[in-house]
Amino acid sequence: MQTQAPERMQCMEVWGGNRAVDRTLTTTGLDVSVHSSPHANSQSGGDVCYVSSCASGRITRILLADVSGHGDAVADRAVILRQLMRRNINRIDQSSLVNSINQEFVVASTQGHFATALIGTFFYPTGMLTLSNAGHPHPLIYQHKTGRWRELKAEEPEPTEACNFPLGIEADESYSDLRTRLNPGDLVLAFTDGLIEIEQPNGQLLGADGLLQVVSRLEHSDPNRFIESLIQEIAPRKDALNTGDDVSIILFQTNTESVSLRDNLLSPFRVVAGFFHQGTA
Repeated sequence: MQTQAPERMQCMEVWGGNRAVDRTLTTTGLDVSVHSSPHANSQSGGDVCYVSSCASGRITRILLADVSGHGDAVADRAVILRQLMRRNINRIDQSSLVNSINQEFVVASTQGHFATALIGTFFYPTGMLTLSNAGHPHPLIYQHKTGRWRELKAEEPEPTEACNFPLGIEADESYSDLRTRLNPGDLVLAFTDGLIEIEQPNGQLLGADGLLQVVSRLEHSDPNRFIESLIQEIAPRKDALNTGDDVSIILFQTNTESVSLRDNLLSPFRVVAGFFHQGTA
């Protein structure tokens, strides 16, 4: 596993898919590191990772999904997810995207396809991160002001809170949002369940609590190398990472970049161009 130079995302770009990858991306406001290792060292797998940047760069969106199945079936789902990410790329509110994805999987469920997913939207002007969780493992957050990692989830769920089933289970499922402001130095770690199901030397699975213990003792001053350090700690033998399931990890934190005057001026034209692109796709 080698750390590559960060890649600057373009406005109106959707990056990702369901292939093996190690990549660090930079958007306006966020640095995003993505690692995905498909099962049995395959080139593609059942995990799907996407990152998008809107017409001005103010909105960065992240999608991490664990889709049932492998091969062409997941590749087809990945294409649809990319299309939906592009269709909603300039919407601050992600509810339309989440509902559209769920409807797609409701249709696919007749063929046995379901998915867990974590969908996040970072809005640069406010520093606010919005997360929707569809049956997915809770991400972890490191808060610079406390110096601690913790699970990023609602602390006291309301009795009426949506169940947040995996995608494709309920056609009329309403997914609740969790909002948190990201401050300088904060880190968010999202992952598929393949990570916490890695068997440890004692024969036990890592588990969510085990992962929290591991990240709490890792050095995090260089986020670009954090995922590499995490994998070396959890799966020191290279083959241990791929024996059970696909493993995908996304780590992101705020940066000091700002929206440029050029992107501000070009934003309306990009929106119009994107509209016509969707109409001809």
